[in-house]
Amino acid sequence: MKMLFLTLCCLLLGVGSACAKRLQAGVRGGVTLTDYKFAPVKIGDISFSPGAKRPGFDMGLVIRLNLSRRIHLQSEFNYVSANYDLRSGGAAGRNIRIEAKRFEIPVEMGFQFGVVRIFAGARFRPAQGGHSSAPETLNISFNNHNVAVMGGLGLNIRKFFIDFRASGYPRNRIWQTFTSHGTSQRVKISHDMVYGCSMGFFF
Repeated sequence: MKMLFLTLCCLLLGVGSACAKRLQAGVRGGVTLTDYKFAPVKIGDISFSPGAKRPGFDMGLVIRLNLSRRIHLQSEFNYVSANYDLRSGGAAGRNIRIEAKRFEIPVEMGFQFGVVRIFAGARFRPAQGGHSSAPETLNISFNNHNVAVMGGLGLNIRKFFIDFRASGYPRNRIWQTFTSHGTSQRVKISHDMVYGCSMGFFF
């Protein structure tokens, strides 16, 4: 009876250890840089053009399913604060910052080569809010439900990892709505990329 009990304990511990290695959960956080470009546009008497690249941040939960020693699937549940800088022209020219607060769900496949990991996949954005530093002068309605593509390079060091990633849209034309003093206009965006560097660890 004692031997049977010890055998069952060993089997359960072995299965638990295998499951823990196969399915991992952790957290991550880092900084982002937004690269946003469009042709100068005029709404009413005010013209708008792209400004400088702006830093932001993101953080979230990570779930990784290791399919084999080299291949894994990973999903994240991220909170993102992305900053956009625009310039309004005319006599009252000024810089306007749009802070977009987003909930994003990336889903990716990764390939492990030693400590180096490469990955690519899709990024879903089910919810978004925002704040403009000059709401009467300009507000932007971003693309909430469009699916972006993402990819990058990572380093795994035991339970810790570092990721460098870029995400954007698979086509070079997307449309967003600019609103200035009650007047709205759809604007063609030629470039809306977010670059990021983050660190995290698995429990």
